[in-house]
Amino acid sequence: MRARPLALLGSAGLALALAGCVSLKRTPEARFFVLRALPEPQPAADAPTTTGLVGLLAVVLPGYIDRPQLVSWVAPGELRIDEYLRWAEPLDAGVSRTLAANLEVLLPGGRVIRSPWPSATRLRCRVRVELQRFGPQTSGEVRLEGRFALLPTDGERPLVARPVAFTRGPLAVSGAGVDPMAGVEAMSELLGDLAREVAAAVRALPPPADAPSPGPPEPR
Repeated sequence: MRARPLALLGSAGLALALAGCVSLKRTPEARFFVLRALPEPQPAADAPTTTGLVGLLAVVLPGYIDRPQLVSWVAPGELRIDEYLRWAEPLDAGVSRTLAANLEVLLPGGRVIRSPWPSATRLRCRVRVELQRFGPQTSGEVRLEGRFALLPTDGERPLVARPVAFTRGPLAVSGAGVDPMAGVEAMSELLGDLAREVAAAVRALPPPADAPSPGPPEPR
């Protein structure tokens, strides 16, 4: 009759021994980040305005940075991917959202819409953005490299096509690399730089053929 109590005691002792082998160290909690549109002063009253719609196509990112984790460069061909530093939304969607918000401010008198849009929509132009590098570098700089093109409503022959390369920093670097919050803030600033470049190209486009010609000046 004593075999069962002894068996129960043995099982309890084994459970306690296994619990003692389990590390009490807490797993790091994940941190989540978002890109943000930067406040931009309103253009002067006599600044050129853009009428009509500007369409922003889906931003193209390489697979090695289009992932849930933050990516930083530790060598020319080596990346660091931190499982506990993550984007709160897909990175391509965050870049598109931020660019569209910046362009809305930089193109007064117009409106920016993101794809997809109805096929009958008449656009001033379509904006295509492709990034090859976007994030902190081993030097402490935060870099954006790629290209953009302005396309007509129909057809793929670009009205404007330019490479872009912007940097911010260098930021302070520790053993773990650039502070992630500072790095994300610099990435947001780089998207502001890109939006200024795109907006300047849109404003420089010739007026559409069907735009009304300005009338004679009113007599004073």
